Amino acid sequence: MERQAMGNNLSLRNGLMILECFTPQKSNLTLSEISRLNGLSKASVSRILKTLSELEYLKYRPQDRRYFLGPKVLSLGFSVIQAMEVRDIARPYLEELSQECHQTVNLGVIDGNEMVYIDRIRFPDLRELNIRIGSRIPIYNSALGRAVLAYKNREQLAAILEKIGNDSHASEYMANNKDKLIAALERARKERFASSDEEFAEGIRAIAVPIFSHNGSVEYSINIVAPSQALTMEQLHITYAAKLVRVGNEISRMLGYSDSRENKFLSE
Repeated sequence: MERQAMGNNLSLRNGLMILECFTPQKSNLTLSEISRLNGLSKASVSRILKTLSELEYLKYRPQDRRYFLGPKVLSLGFSVIQAMEVRDIARPYLEELSQECHQTVNLGVIDGNEMVYIDRIRFPDLRELNIRIGSRIPIYNSALGRAVLAYKNREQLAAILEKIGNDSHASEYMANNKDKLIAALERARKERFASSDEEFAEGIRAIAVPIFSHNGSVEYSINIVAPSQALTMEQLHITYAAKLVRVGNEISRMLGYSDSRENKFLSE
């Protein structure tokens, strides 16, 4: 019995050592890298990685054979997770999603009445739009922006729409399309993802989902972008929406969000 307890304690120790290898600077690692960092044999590391992956403490990306932290690791309360910024947490998920879908994936954050790109996994086949990290786009006609707007309460939304209406570049759009925008936000809440059908840029279609913080607020969103000549809007929804929603949920969980948490939405 004592020998078994010692073995279990050693396995637990090694498992925790492996989890501690993951930092903001080293957010994804291969089996060989983990073995080298810990001084453990590859066979031992492989067994522990399999267990941690089955328990959802780690996720495995088969394309490049790399591991990264999974949502369940939050239950351990590691300070390294608290210190990681949204971009650091989201990056491996965005890379996995882009590789799985063979499409460009972006992460944006709301800033006033605009969305700012803070990360971008570009797929080569997409027509270049001169979009890069730091680029700003309108919040009202982009999927990224609508995914955030859809989860603002009435007062927050009214304040943002007022700012948009006072913008000379957006005032004409708001004058003619305000009701259409509100309907699009309601639809985004119902479907769990927002859409933009060549509204932000001709030849480009996109769908996006919100990223919830630990307190249920939404400041970030991620999208999948595809050329309109390659996919209809319906095809984009059918092929990628469920995958995008899944990844958005996983990133939100990594930030401490619980699906059972109550939020204030447009319907309130």
